[in-house]
Amino acid sequence: MSKKIELGQVFTSVNLSKFMINLFSDEITDNSRILDPSMGPNTFLKHFDRLNINPELVSIEIDNSLITNNIEQFYKKENRTLIKGNFFDLPISEKFDFIIENPPYVRQELLLNNNSKEKILNSINLKEKIPTQSNLYIYFLIKSILHLKENGKLIAVVYDSWLYSSFGKFLKDFLIKNGTVKSIYHIKENSFDDALIGATVIEFVKTNSYNVHKIKYLELNNLNILNKKVKFIDSEKLKTYNFNESNIINLEHNIFTTLERLSTKTIYRGVSSLANGYFLFDNKKLEEAIPIIKNITKIKSYTVIDEFSYILDLNKNISANTKLYLDDISNKILLTEGKYKALKESIKINSNWYKIKFKDSGNIIFNYYIRNNIDFILNKSNTYCSDNFYSLQIDENIYINFAILNSIFSKLSILIHSRNQGNGLRKVQLYEFKKVPIIDHKKLTKNVTLKLENLGKQLSNSVRCDFYKNKIIKQIDLLLVNEYNKFTNENISIEDLINDVKKFINKKENNA
Repeated sequence: MSKKIELGQVFTSVNLSKFMINLFSDEITDNSRILDPSMGPNTFLKHFDRLNINPELVSIEIDNSLITNNIEQFYKKENRTLIKGNFFDLPISEKFDFIIENPPYVRQELLLNNNSKEKILNSINLKEKIPTQSNLYIYFLIKSILHLKENGKLIAVVYDSWLYSSFGKFLKDFLIKNGTVKSIYHIKENSFDDALIGATVIEFVKTNSYNVHKIKYLELNNLNILNKKVKFIDSEKLKTYNFNESNIINLEHNIFTTLERLSTKTIYRGVSSLANGYFLFDNKKLEEAIPIIKNITKIKSYTVIDEFSYILDLNKNISANTKLYLDDISNKILLTEGKYKALKESIKINSNWYKIKFKDSGNIIFNYYIRNNIDFILNKSNTYCSDNFYSLQIDENIYINFAILNSIFSKLSILIHSRNQGNGLRKVQLYEFKKVPIIDHKKLTKNVTLKLENLGKQLSNSVRCDFYKNKIIKQIDLLLVNEYNKFTNENISIEDLINDVKKFINKKENNA
């Protein structure tokens, strides 16, 4: 794992840092105390060299390699302090008038070493239980709020996952219980120079008493906020507010269920190999190699037939040839610089380092990296799939549900829950995928479900890039549009749905 990934470093652009500084610069006096708890390349506080004011500036940075001579000289000036260390070592008794930050982004399973959960929780010492799946930036925000004085202000830019995720509900609740969320600026594109993710700038004021208030919410494609319509959200509704992009279908209607309710087993990401180059093959290279579905582009039809790669399953007896192979690749892995850090440690201390944890696959799989094709694919043999797929198991009415899953309703629902990765690529996270609403076949008339079952069977035998499959899907869509309109008393058309899909699929071109 690289240091940048381990420390969750995603740096703030100059334009974004200026935008954030301007949110509170006119409130600062020479007596103000300002903290940047994750300084990075000093993107924020360096702006005070151009401002005609001299507040107390405190910055913290854990990565000494980012501290240049210019930064050292900046903090040698009067009333400035640079702490080379960990924000979670700063005593809560240290209070500030303003905190501005771009906290690090580290998934919960990677919270190790300097940012171990034990260290973090001991530092915060919060009575409320923070969700275990929380990203590191959640802990940074919570601790920052604890460091604010009464009426102190926090300006933070964070990955927008908190708007949609379950752990984000905790943060929303914590914010409204501990002060006033003045504004949320939701920047959908180009927020950071080195990460193609959406971001939110949060403007928060700490108070010791709970108060109901209106939150100004602006949804932006970039930092040009002119002529953008402002929405106001009641603070009491922040936890349940739907921040997903506007769309023509009402996904809250009871005609929809969710993927996790449809699947009879827990929806999983597929199998992860220890090192693809050594454990995944295009053919059965070794006796212990077993089939795995790996490459979505190899799957030509809506049913997986024989488009397999092979993965080593070494959980049983191992042949002599494979033992020689393992000896050889273990030496190669140990000698590889800059890669396989965790695997190298395992090789040194664990004689069974080569064993892979296999997860049972489902009979329907979905590749969660999305371009133009958003296809659910039948996996009748329940063949293992690699970790670029999600798998679900449908035991009853499989062809009815298979037709619904490949309808334009499901495509749009998935796109709404996906995130832009840049260059026309989108991704839907597992926790979002589980919550994706799809039309509930139990709500449909018997005549429609019989037709859907027949169309689902036809689709399962179709080629994914063939024109014939479009005719089948169009028939599915027509049936479902009619059912949706009957249930909701609406009058949408397939063309309306197609136009909504294009907002996502053509997003790169539209924003250019």
